[in-house]
Amino acid sequence: MDLEIAIVAAKDGNVAGLVDAMNNGGGCAALEACPGCRSAKAMPGVENPESVLILVEWDSVEAHAAAKDSEHFKRFHQIAGPFFGGGGSMQHFRAA
Repeated sequence: MDLEIAIVAAKDGNVAGLVDAMNNGGGCAALEACPGCRSAKAMPGVENPESVLILVEWDSVEAHAAAKDSEHFKRFHQIAGPFFGGGGSMQHFRAA
């Protein structure tokens, strides 16, 4: 299992909107419907309140790459994309 950790800025500081779009508006559900995705969740930042942490468990980095062409992944971007600000970071970490 590979854990994707993304820290993204919310557009116009709308952290609540991004977290809601992910957790209640179907963003996480769309990711979880992608082949190879085990779970997804979003959390608002504490020390950096303009940031959102998105955690996604994938079967592998390759599964994540393959999922990017799926309709479910496109749906995720339709839901959450309007709330993404510029910048951010993303890395994968492999569970031992």
